[in-house]
Amino acid sequence: MSTTDAYRRFRRRLLVTMTMLALLATAVVAWQLASSASDREQAIRQQTQHYARAIEAQVLSTIELSDIALLGFASAIKVAPYTPQTIDGLLSSRGASFGNSFWITFIDPKGFATASSRDIPVRGINYADRDYFQAQLKPGTGLFVGEPTRGRISNSRLFFLSRRVEDAEGKFLGVIVAPIDASRLAETFENSRLSEDVTVTLFHINGHIVARAPLFEQTFNRDIRDSNVYHAFGSNPIGTIETVSPIDKKSRIASYRKLPNLPLVVTVGSSNVGLALISQRQLLIASMALFLIFTLIVAAIIYALRSFSAAEDRENRYRALYATSTQTEKKLASSEQRLRLIADNLPIVIAYMDRDEHYSFKNRRFAETYGSGENIQQVLPPDLYAETKPHLERAFAGETVHFERGMKRIDQECCDAITYVPDRDEHGKVIGLFVMAEDISERKRHEESSKLATLMYENASEGMMVTDAEGRILSVNPAFSQISGYAPEEVIGHLAYELTSSHQDIKFYSRMRQTITHTGYWEGEIWHQHKNGDHYLVSLRFNTVFDNKGNALRHVALFTDITKKKATEEAIWKQANFDTLTGLPNRRMFNDRLRQEIKKAARDQLPMALIFIDLDGFKAVNDTLGHDFGDILLKQVAERLLQCVRNTDTVARLGGDEFTVILSELKEPGDVVRIVQEILHSLARPFQLKHEIAHISGSVGISLFPDDGDDAEVLIKNADQAMYLAKQQGRNRFNYFAPFMQEASQMRIELANELRNALKNRELRLLFQPIRNLATDKVEMAEALIRWEHPQRGLLKPAEFIGVAENTGIIAAIGEWVFQEAAALAASFGNEFKVCVNKSAWQFRHEAVGVDHWLELLKEQALSPRSMVIEITEGLLLEANREVVQRVQSLRDADLQISLDDFGHGYSSLNFLKRFKIDYLKLDTSFSDNQLLCEAIVTMAHKLDIKVIAEKIENEAQLEILMAAGCDFGQGYLFGEPISAEKLHRLLISQ
Repeated sequence: MSTTDAYRRFRRRLLVTMTMLALLATAVVAWQLASSASDREQAIRQQTQHYARAIEAQVLSTIELSDIALLGFASAIKVAPYTPQTIDGLLSSRGASFGNSFWITFIDPKGFATASSRDIPVRGINYADRDYFQAQLKPGTGLFVGEPTRGRISNSRLFFLSRRVEDAEGKFLGVIVAPIDASRLAETFENSRLSEDVTVTLFHINGHIVARAPLFEQTFNRDIRDSNVYHAFGSNPIGTIETVSPIDKKSRIASYRKLPNLPLVVTVGSSNVGLALISQRQLLIASMALFLIFTLIVAAIIYALRSFSAAEDRENRYRALYATSTQTEKKLASSEQRLRLIADNLPIVIAYMDRDEHYSFKNRRFAETYGSGENIQQVLPPDLYAETKPHLERAFAGETVHFERGMKRIDQECCDAITYVPDRDEHGKVIGLFVMAEDISERKRHEESSKLATLMYENASEGMMVTDAEGRILSVNPAFSQISGYAPEEVIGHLAYELTSSHQDIKFYSRMRQTITHTGYWEGEIWHQHKNGDHYLVSLRFNTVFDNKGNALRHVALFTDITKKKATEEAIWKQANFDTLTGLPNRRMFNDRLRQEIKKAARDQLPMALIFIDLDGFKAVNDTLGHDFGDILLKQVAERLLQCVRNTDTVARLGGDEFTVILSELKEPGDVVRIVQEILHSLARPFQLKHEIAHISGSVGISLFPDDGDDAEVLIKNADQAMYLAKQQGRNRFNYFAPFMQEASQMRIELANELRNALKNRELRLLFQPIRNLATDKVEMAEALIRWEHPQRGLLKPAEFIGVAENTGIIAAIGEWVFQEAAALAASFGNEFKVCVNKSAWQFRHEAVGVDHWLELLKEQALSPRSMVIEITEGLLLEANREVVQRVQSLRDADLQISLDDFGHGYSSLNFLKRFKIDYLKLDTSFSDNQLLCEAIVTMAHKLDIKVIAEKIENEAQLEILMAAGCDFGQGYLFGEPISAEKLHRLLISQ
């Protein structure tokens, strides 16, 4: 090797040159590698962005196609008569127009599907829990896109579009839903993939995947809220990021786009593995350049060729992407064509109008109806345009407008129903109107025909009433209101039998219903009750209208008031049996009723009283003021007497100033004293006789059946004698025929006075008798029992003072005290424990049950209403008058439980048990020795979902019979006597 200076200089220069060339080549290669990697990454980013826009357009097309269908059907339902048949017809007639991508289902306001455009059994299925139904309960929601889920019937992978359906007045009619098959979208995504490393995903903003290609089956509805793409679109609706897929754990460059105004996001990912490979090649080439510069140059040439090949490959990919975009545009055009096909086949006019009143979209029905005009002024004559202009202004102001417009087409008068729905941009500004119009001329003509029929219906001289198959009133004519006094709105929705009078018994109505059920026809005479309370007799004819299956659909009743006709016949009878001056029964009618009441009292073994009244001072009024004033006085006396007695009692005038009262069905002897005292107080008040004032009083005699006589003549005689004794003792008083009854009456009066002070002096006490669950032997209930700690007579039981309390009205205050005290003590027993409180029948007849006040008390004590059980007697239900029914129903509405006491003691009615929805039935002790009868009653109660409580159980034999019969609960001295609240609390803790 030469070592000359020239050689060294050459070598040095060569080394420097080669080194510089190597460095230059290395720098060029490094620059080329970095530039290529950047270009590749940028190309992938642009590719995924273009692809994401194409997929976004495809998804938007599918949703817009579905939404147009929803709007069309919602508008059709809005203007069409709202019936299940109409909705079913609208949907089923166009079911084939949607292809397999989606279908239409209508859901009523309660969440039940009623119709579908696809032949699937959705009718009756409840979708009230679905998000797309819940979202439309609030007005103004617009289009709602639900999260992905499986179909309840089809089990398909779906996501749902829904819109709210309202009528012309804005009333909620239901929800129209378009389930979109996610698998169809996944197939579209799969066909659009450029290569195997490309992924296409559509997910809901809640983070769940709607469709994906590939791996659709494995990824449907998968939660990807932990992915980078999900976090990225929250801050920017459009973007491109590098991320690792949570599905297959591969690194990709992903472009995402959130669909405008929709809760959906499209993402397209492409693998960036090539970028990593490029970095590895760069390191390899750099290493080779350090050893051999010429190899580096050759490698650079090869790299340049490879770069050119890569650029050409990118160009080919761009061309393929352009071809794919062109195909996507064709698909969009095809979707638009399908949308127009749907719009053109809808039975109504559909168009879109911009703010310049130009039509940018019109369906075929528009051209057939209004011609080929491009704006509204070309379509409508000037007068109709002037009529329509105010409605347009309201719609462009943001209001949904509905109106009817008459016009002439082909020399025929027509009527259109027009709807303008504002279309808003993302800022809420109205940019156009959806226009819908329907020809309602035929419906108008039907309405005219209906008006004629209605005119005949409303002007008929006979009363007419139409009911459903269950007897609930649907319609009445004016003649009905004129005859009955009830306006239509007062009776529609009520049962027809509520108009009837109490003149007919239950058996009569039972036979009448059976006849109508078997023959479809009934005719006869029946008493009705006028709104003012008067009873009137009608000639009634019932006819039944049947449906195609022979089932009763409607009942039509025609009736005529024949009261006046009957009045003439009754006038002769009244003259013979009633006093012409006062209208009270005369001596003849009185004797007849007295004999009837004696027979009835003897049969039922109930006492009866006869009250004989003679007016004190009447002769002086006649002598000083004249007989005219005396007649006025007698009329007023009759009115006052009627106000003092019960509806079941009889007031009669025997003649002159002598009156009698028959008090029947006396359950408590104290009732006589209360009524007589009320009569004396009423007669002692001044009488206004025109311009004169008269003061009189009454002397009253009382005889009792059977103690004072067992026939009418004896009772009248004894009552007359007692009356004269009262006159002799100073008048304005009463007297019993039997002296011992007088003493008992005086004792009751004293007891009533003491009872009034008992509440003030806090002498009343409350004990609890435990009620055990016979199956578990645990105390789960207790009956609250009142006691009176009398200062002189000691502890008194209810039988010794409740009757007096009811006769004097003190029972109202006592009943309220019992409920308050029981509720306060029950708070310590817990909400699961139930306390039974007795409610007097007198309270139901004479006062409103204070349910609201009770609920406030329970709320203060943090007690559930179902912790209290209100006990009522069987006899109360048998009265079944309107006030009692309403008061019992108020307890049920307040969620208080009801127990029926002494079941079987009177005339039980299974209909009453079902009607009043009794919770507990207390078995009368007379049945406890008869196992078969107990089993029958318990089985009947359980069939009606009523639990049975056997009371007054005193021995093991009774307990065995009742448990064998299936009784639920038991109470009595066998389990324990009534105890204080403290002892009951300790008992509950110990069990």
